Amino acid sequence: MIGIVLAVLASLPAPQDTAPIDAPIYANEAYGVSVPRPFDDWVFEPGVGRQTTTVIFHPRASSLREQLWGALILTTFPGPVLLRQVTDQLVATVWRRQLGRTYALLAQDSLSVDGLPAIRTLMSGAINHLALDVEEYAIARDSDLIILRLRYPLGLPRDSIAAGYRRVIDGLRIRVRSAPPPEPVTPPALADSVATASAVPRSPFVVPAYDALVRYDPQAMRADMAVRMDLANSGDQPADSAGLWLWSVFTLDSVRGIAANLAVHTSGGVSWVRLPGAVQPQESTTITVFYHATGGDRRLPASLLGLTPAGAYVATEWLPRTQPVLDSAGQVAQALRARITLRFDLPQEWRAIAQGRLTSDAASLGRRRMTWRTEDVTPALAAFALGPYRALTRREQGVAVSVWITPADSLSSPAVDSLAASIQAAWRFCGRAFGRLPIDEINVVATDRTGVRGFAGLILIGHSTGVRATLPDSTAEHWRRPAFPVLAREVARTWWGNSVTAAGPGSAWILESFPAWVAVAAQGALRGDTVRQRMVREAEATWRTLAPGRDTPLSLVAASDTNATLLRSKGVAAIEAARRAVGEGRFREAVLMLAVEHRNEWLTLDDVLAAFGPDAGAVLRPYLY
Repeated sequence: MIGIVLAVLASLPAPQDTAPIDAPIYANEAYGVSVPRPFDDWVFEPGVGRQTTTVIFHPRASSLREQLWGALILTTFPGPVLLRQVTDQLVATVWRRQLGRTYALLAQDSLSVDGLPAIRTLMSGAINHLALDVEEYAIARDSDLIILRLRYPLGLPRDSIAAGYRRVIDGLRIRVRSAPPPEPVTPPALADSVATASAVPRSPFVVPAYDALVRYDPQAMRADMAVRMDLANSGDQPADSAGLWLWSVFTLDSVRGIAANLAVHTSGGVSWVRLPGAVQPQESTTITVFYHATGGDRRLPASLLGLTPAGAYVATEWLPRTQPVLDSAGQVAQALRARITLRFDLPQEWRAIAQGRLTSDAASLGRRRMTWRTEDVTPALAAFALGPYRALTRREQGVAVSVWITPADSLSSPAVDSLAASIQAAWRFCGRAFGRLPIDEINVVATDRTGVRGFAGLILIGHSTGVRATLPDSTAEHWRRPAFPVLAREVARTWWGNSVTAAGPGSAWILESFPAWVAVAAQGALRGDTVRQRMVREAEATWRTLAPGRDTPLSLVAASDTNATLLRSKGVAAIEAARRAVGEGRFREAVLMLAVEHRNEWLTLDDVLAAFGPDAGAVLRPYLY
């Protein structure tokens, strides 16, 4: 089906099937779509092809060769429209061919048009030696695809044309077709297997603060969560219900308001909560969500969540959400950065290690209660580990590394020294490169998760289940020899992914490539430029091995469908190319400015290109687009 659409777009403008229609509005009843003309002297020329309807609108007396015209394309797919796939193929198959060497992608945004998900693409180039800009909207309505294309010849006054086209965009009406309620689905993985809340419909409610209590029972391998949420109505209309999403491995028990339990209706993976009353715009209310998870569930990926009698950890999205993680294009969506307070109720001999600052720790009657609060760095993910931990701390030059191990871990003092020294070196490098953070302690925790994963001031280092009991000496070897590049990359996630969080097109590239580049840059600073150049060559070789045929533009890779190795290897090559283009001094200044100016905020690809400047932008575009 997409081939049909591409064929139609590639052939436009083509002779249409009927005489021009001189009317203020074109309406297609079959699709339930109507669009006004930009000016009174424009006409519509509709045509119907194989499963596709095209409508060209242009000035009555002008030729289409003047490139002053717009087009509306309507078609239906066999299944739900994948907007990102459609726009990628349109760019690669249609626009790069039509505009040739003059093609330039100016912007690509995810937005909503008449309440439906859409992607806006803005391009420039020349057709038949006539320079123009093209603005294209791809809109998805279930299995229907609506494409609105607007052309701006650069030789004509842009303001007047833009005013007419704005009337077209504002006047576009798309009737919502009735559809049965969606079946519950397991949300896709986000980048490094982080569960997402893509099933949540957009709502006016945002969450400025979470206050969560986690109670863990090792014998039952059960974690009970009670999360108090402040719901703020950011819309312009009163709202009396809120949609909540929980990862499918959790079971929702109840939702409580200030005085009583609230009615809950679950549909399509989303739980709709009837609030005690309508919440006015810019006002807020408070609810508490009760839910739980148990160990032994086959749906629990070991790299994300582990619940065992010996310990527990959570390294994924587990707090209830009111907004989707991904936008309509599959990219990370901007959301309010919430303050998070984590309270834990554990067996007395256990400890909870989380992000932020430990503000209370009390033990009585066989239970321990601990509280962690996020302060100066707002984490993108509230990760934590639970278990019978004890800490081995090493402090050097104002940076403390606390290594948390269990009685099953056999870790020598030299191994702790080596691990702490590697993390401290990476932390100091990141502080110089991206600005110091008000964090003076990094927690490193042994868990049964796979691999190494960094969060805001917290690093979980995993190893295979059962290794500690059977081969205690291997644990010391595991701790002593995690490669420094891996540790440096995960330490950098305190800055890239937590202090600074990416959104929009290119978000997957920013979240994976910048930490990966830190591993290369830190090695170069510690061991010399020869090592750095060798690591860059290795990254380039890995990238070309992974993408021997059609290469994937990094800024168009959806966050829910990423190849982390490709993002890291090609991303390192792209960042290094930009560094060489602008020079070391200018590059260091740009990276530092990005990290400092966007602390606890969102970073977009446009921000990166603006900071690096036109020279680096010209070098980056072949990698990104």
